[in-house]
Amino acid sequence: MRSIFILTKDQRRALLLDVLIVFLVLIIVVTGVSVYTGYKVMNPMKLAILQLPSKYDLEYENVTFPNIYDDVRLKGWWIPSTNHDFISQKAVIFSHSYGDNRENMPIDTLKLAKRFSTEGFHVFMYDFRNSGESEKSYTTIGAKERTDLMSAIQYVKETKGIHNIALIGWSMGAATSIIVGSESDDVKAVIADSPFADLEEYTKKNFTYWTGLPNPIGKYMIDIAENVFLDLDLKEVKPYVAAKAYKDKGLMLIHSKKDGAISYKESEQIYHNAPNAELWITKKGGHIRNYKHQKKAYEDRIIHFIGKYIKDDYRFDRA
Repeated sequence: MRSIFILTKDQRRALLLDVLIVFLVLIIVVTGVSVYTGYKVMNPMKLAILQLPSKYDLEYENVTFPNIYDDVRLKGWWIPSTNHDFISQKAVIFSHSYGDNRENMPIDTLKLAKRFSTEGFHVFMYDFRNSGESEKSYTTIGAKERTDLMSAIQYVKETKGIHNIALIGWSMGAATSIIVGSESDDVKAVIADSPFADLEEYTKKNFTYWTGLPNPIGKYMIDIAENVFLDLDLKEVKPYVAAKAYKDKGLMLIHSKKDGAISYKESEQIYHNAPNAELWITKKGGHIRNYKHQKKAYEDRIIHFIGKYIKDDYRFDRA
């Protein structure tokens, strides 16, 4: 004989209350995890600078300059050209990847700086906010870093008198360089190694990679984090849109097919939106390790590319 259970009115109310409490607890837990995840992403551990330019026999000047928008104090190195037969009128600005700094990256940025310096370029290497020796502030994966790079360009223009500028960046620094390069008349060429195309879409698709949490709850967590951390707006960081402005200036995209952090298809998306761009897909490397595996080819190729947009504009120093 089958038993039939009929809940009383009080039992139904109690069950509904239990369900509501469980739902509320889940909302609180997910919201708390979202805020914590957002906080951790925006506060990566700051890495120490381990080597100085002097290791490569490079002269350098320690530089402190302000972000021209919010006055965050930024630190860097000005490395002058080592070709003393003439006075160089061109510079290249390095922008590092997320969680790294101007020197401490998976590749040897100072070795690359030396090659640029011997080729007649001044080099400006700096730390984004909340990185290296720069002032502590939320890391925003391109939103506020854009203003850091614009401030670096302003420093090079006003303090050093250089207006022919190339940008090179890796990962977050690559995406930031694409955006800033589209906005600055002083930037003639951009080298972007392993960028993402759209930060909002990339984050949703790769939420598990960076947080270890399931992708399906990523959108909700991102919305919560953006509302709590007002400086985090992923919709502002869209390099593929900025790429449309590259008509008269150069954009070179470099990406490895073995990149497990940011797919090379992100660079392909940017490339297909740029009127004037070159795309170099490598077979070795991994994420921002292209230079590590093919130093000479990497140096030769990017210097040749920049040379198409920044001509040698020297005046001989006969003093």
